[in-house]
Amino acid sequence: MNFTILSGSSRKQSNSKKVSCYLQKALEKQYPESQTTILDFADNPLPPWHEEVWKSGSDLAKQWEQTANRLQDQDAFVVVAPEWGGMAPSCLKNFFLYCSAKELGHKPALIVGVSSGFGGSFPIPELRISSYKNTRLCYLPEHLIIHNVDNFLNG
Repeated sequence: MNFTILSGSSRKQSNSKKVSCYLQKALEKQYPESQTTILDFADNPLPPWHEEVWKSGSDLAKQWEQTANRLQDQDAFVVVAPEWGGMAPSCLKNFFLYCSAKELGHKPALIVGVSSGFGGSFPIPELRISSYKNTRLCYLPEHLIIHNVDNFLNG
């Protein structure tokens, strides 16, 4: 089984990346035959979505094609979504604008909310509402929220 963890922060050394690395190790331990990769938006930023992505041979289409091909080979996803001002970060929302059912369709996904305080819940319904329609991503009915993430997974 192939898993991709979407580390939804554009910040370097983010708590989302820390949580993503922990989840990667946990998945590899639970499913030793699987391959788990992290798509970190701090390392792999996509430019703001533009219709050029639909034009075959355009620079944007070529850039997206590399990511899209990787996503098509995945069996399941984990979306690590930090809460920024009560919302999911723009880099994560932008990512879902690029995606279609071709990359994500009918594949399970777990949402993990992350907050350095007592938040972390608002990105979960936002992603459920706005990111599944064109992608056909199948979010699990359960989710995780990690409050006070600065105090966890530091060892």
